[in-house]
Amino acid sequence: MMSESRQQDQSNSDTHSRSDRVFSQQNLWYFKTREGDDIGPFRYRSEAESNLDRFMEQLKEKLQQR
Repeated sequence: MMSESRQQDQSNSDTHSRSDRVFSQQNLWYFKTREGDDIGPFRYRSEAESNLDRFMEQLKEKLQQR
């Protein structure tokens, strides 16, 4: 079980890293995974952000199933 302070650290890093993971290249938007993969392209920043959110939710679900 994760300590309360560790949970706070994790949620803070998730929020901070989300904005750091979304980037633009040649007028298209991408997000970067922790493994270093670039996911995209998306036409709009909001698309990249919503797909990043979906990607992270899917990972969390997989981890909870273990």
